[in-house]
Amino acid sequence: MRWICFSFLVILLTNCSKTELDLQTALAKQPKSEIEIQTEGRPQKGYLVGIEPYLIQSSYSTDEAFYQSLKVYFDYAKREEVLPVERTVVVLPEYIGTWLVASGEDKSLFEKNTVSDAMEIVVLKNLGRFVWFYLFGNNSSTDSLKETLFRMKAWQMAHSYQTVFSRLAKEYRIAIVAGSIILPEPKVVEGKITVTDGPLQNVSFYFRSDGEVDERVTRKSFPIEDEKSFISGFDPGSNPSILTSLGTLATLVCADSWYPEAYQNASNQSATLLAIPSLLAPADAWDKKWNGYNGGKIPKDVNLKDINQITEWQAWKKYSLLGRAEAHQIKNGMNVFFRGQVWDIIATGDAFLLQNGKPVAVKRKNLKNLGRVYALGI
Repeated sequence: MRWICFSFLVILLTNCSKTELDLQTALAKQPKSEIEIQTEGRPQKGYLVGIEPYLIQSSYSTDEAFYQSLKVYFDYAKREEVLPVERTVVVLPEYIGTWLVASGEDKSLFEKNTVSDAMEIVVLKNLGRFVWFYLFGNNSSTDSLKETLFRMKAWQMAHSYQTVFSRLAKEYRIAIVAGSIILPEPKVVEGKITVTDGPLQNVSFYFRSDGEVDERVTRKSFPIEDEKSFISGFDPGSNPSILTSLGTLATLVCADSWYPEAYQNASNQSATLLAIPSLLAPADAWDKKWNGYNGGKIPKDVNLKDINQITEWQAWKKYSLLGRAEAHQIKNGMNVFFRGQVWDIIATGDAFLLQNGKPVAVKRKNLKNLGRVYALGI
């Protein structure tokens, strides 16, 4: 019995040595991306700016690598004069913070070809902590591997996420809707993003131009099927709207933008702007036939004949921002998508823009490694 207890203790205390990918190598791996900008209208209050950076797994190797990978796009937008200080709100894509689960891990992780292989490296290099969280964490999902992994890295992820986006917001003196990140039911306590032992959630935070994070957290209400095995949903009526220099802003995380309840909640709080961070994969998903609602109950106003008839892109146009905002008197908004290849996940999508109650046409280009910036004058 003593030997068993001793062996168990050794496992819990064991973590394999790690060698981080150095910054120069990480940035050298980043493909040289063409950046395209689309600017619409002259601002009276300022600019609502969407940034879709092209990112790969090595972009997340360290906090500094992540910061430098994003800074390229912020610098570009500044040169194009669409980041006026104190008069800009930048919107970033869904899951942009989630891949920080890889930050600080062994450099071998970034040579793997699949997310599954990469996760295996994280587990093996943190075996003691992983076993501890697996056995004693407040796990409740059906995908215990993913849940344990995110719980194990949650404090580090939250710290990295806040450090990078606070730095960017303060440096450029702009507000940032920092896409989303997976964390265990986080809260903001005394200005710090703090994780709890609650369920994993897909959440978004708003950073003010002084670098401080707003205490109100936006939580994804309608997880899709792939997420439901390890992420919990949330009451859409509990999500906040935040007063910004451009007006009152509500954030709808990806699939939430397909549900009338999310818009009604924003309207109830007098929101005049919508930010919608999204991720869509695989790479050819945009032009495939739409398979219908994914994860949640189909709203009554959806035409069931559209399922398997219209494309994914046409469905987004009809049932998300451009098709739903008008009914709730919201006239300005932006839906941006994650772009890049993170291991075997190749993300795609084209932004949707709403300005003064009218849709703005977006040029669709399929250039490889293309990053995008959109600027709406508000």
